[in-house]
Amino acid sequence: MAILDDHSMVLRGIETMLEDSDIITISATYNLGKQLLGELENNVPNVLLLDINLPDSNGIDLCKELTKKYPDLAIIGLSNYCEIGFIKNMLRNGAKGYLLKNTGKQELITAITTVHKGANYLPRNIQDILLNDSIGSPSQISFIPKLTRREKEVLILIAKEHINQEIADLLFISSKTVESHRNNLIQKLGVRNTAGLIRVAIEKGLLS
Repeated sequence: MAILDDHSMVLRGIETMLEDSDIITISATYNLGKQLLGELENNVPNVLLLDINLPDSNGIDLCKELTKKYPDLAIIGLSNYCEIGFIKNMLRNGAKGYLLKNTGKQELITAITTVHKGANYLPRNIQDILLNDSIGSPSQISFIPKLTRREKEVLILIAKEHINQEIADLLFISSKTVESHRNNLIQKLGVRNTAGLIRVAIEKGLLS
């Protein structure tokens, strides 16, 4: 199996958890999406742990690209976020599983071995989130995702109809970083575009 995550501590943590496993071998680790794409043709693993938030690419889009090109590759989304939008989009784009980065050793091993056998794997809490969403649970309808300070700033400027470069200039960050925040907002609020983003943000009281 292989791991793609831009945080070295996460990579080392997973390697440490699996180092004494007799059934799982880590063949490669990657920090960037481009690095993975450049090397994958010569070394396709059975399972890939794929970080959703990457500095050079969108993990959800990357998942779609990889599953299309390598249909036998079983991908497990790896994230700090349990928002419904992230989960659904990863599964829609071909992921066989979804894990939070605080997942314990035994569940990590179970998830890897399960998807390797061709089945899907979701932790109990992720299953509950999907179930509540499918039946329209009031707790899910009123659920307000946690936004970072920077995401809130970007959201407000999007609502004021600023384009990415204008937002970048106002916040003294790169346009690429703004696009990353915009994508995160879309995923967290479970919408498809900017219009939906503004509508749902208002509904949830994130914008006045």
